[in-house]
Amino acid sequence: MLQHLLVATDLSPRADRSVARAFDLAGRLGARLTLLTVIDEALPGDLARQMQGGAEARLDQFAASHRGAQDVRYEARAVIGDPVGAISAMAATEQVDLLVLGIHRPRPFLDILRETTMERIVRLQDCPVLLVTDPVDHPYSTVLAAVDFAPASTHALSLAAELAPEAALHGVHAVHVPYKGYSPAAGVVGTAAPFLREARDSYNLWRDQTTLPERLGEVEFIEGAAVSVVTTRAANLGCDLLCLGAHGRVGSAPAFLGSLANDLIRTPPCDLLIAR
Repeated sequence: MLQHLLVATDLSPRADRSVARAFDLAGRLGARLTLLTVIDEALPGDLARQMQGGAEARLDQFAASHRGAQDVRYEARAVIGDPVGAISAMAATEQVDLLVLGIHRPRPFLDILRETTMERIVRLQDCPVLLVTDPVDHPYSTVLAAVDFAPASTHALSLAAELAPEAALHGVHAVHVPYKGYSPAAGVVGTAAPFLREARDSYNLWRDQTTLPERLGEVEFIEGAAVSVVTTRAANLGCDLLCLGAHGRVGSAPAFLGSLANDLIRTPPCDLLIAR
């Protein structure tokens, strides 16, 4: 059960949607909500402390203005520190069940050279992370789960079903055919057959051994690169929530993020739920 949500905001208009979604979910789940803003520790100490008091008051006013705030148990916190470290520390010490964040502010040149702040925050979390991109004018109605039959994607699927109890729940699995372009049989019907058969065997075992939401129908198997398959299917379904595991069947260290998660964090097609 999701009992404690944490939403981090820099009090900019870009963060309004994440705060609104956090209040919406907290109200529906009966969960308590903590709102957090971080004052840059690089500022002089006296100035940072002065800003801390003002930011906490402003955050409290900001929170009170949101629809449904009167029905949610919430508190506003302003801390001094590095945003990545402060958010991660708060999520850990408060035993947060879900971290809610706004979208990444694009920095085209720097984003090519280094990991984004959003990627760093997600990579360091033990708890699931919800990235909010869309306007919050309705509960989630259509969910797409990118599944690879591993524990992380299974966890994400279960969480999505809890966050969106009335939503249509779809599943998709991207079937990767390695070195297809270099194969003499490339383009011949049946090239992907062995890989599709292996994927279906894993799927059948997964369904037999895993308790899955009853609303989940048959998972679609689509050949292609995972990012392309998932984003295209999300667009075709018009989904408003996409969920996936932070890492796939290969690699499960706490600091590991899979390539699909990394790519979607940078360009999410809709709200994105990532779980370990």
